[in-house]
Amino acid sequence: MKIAVLGYAGSGKTYLTDYISETKNIPALHLDSIKFDKEWMPIDDFFVLPQVKEFMANEDWIIDGYYKYLLYDERLEKADLIVLLLLPRLTCFYRTVKRTKSRRQDGYKNDLNWWFVKFLLFGCRNKERRQTYYEIAEKYKDKTVVLKTIRQVDEFKKKFG
Repeated sequence: MKIAVLGYAGSGKTYLTDYISETKNIPALHLDSIKFDKEWMPIDDFFVLPQVKEFMANEDWIIDGYYKYLLYDERLEKADLIVLLLLPRLTCFYRTVKRTKSRRQDGYKNDLNWWFVKFLLFGCRNKERRQTYYEIAEKYKDKTVVLKTIRQVDEFKKKFG
């Protein structure tokens, strides 16, 4: 099975991806983890793109992240299931604060600076991004699940557990 997980920053893409990966033994790729180093400095796409391409050659995969320039259209086309995590703004903010504390313990340097807070609350929820998610849900309606609440995410997880 091939699964693409997209959604707002802090919506739980990595969490859900890991859950499905562990439950169904599907290899997972978190695009953030190959696009940025531990100091959150971007890694050149020259190195990242071949990793994504190679990973997508697997029979089964689950990939989380938006990144339009990392085989976005191909990911959506090849996916058997597309999950859109469109949780409320404050839920995502809370989860991001919690995640930041956890990742610091793992050696990541990801401070909640003003730029990121602004991106989290407003930037990743701009009209263009919302329109993109709407278009995905329409174009791939037979294989897209839209989750807007924690309760919906929990119900969705039961299908894999």
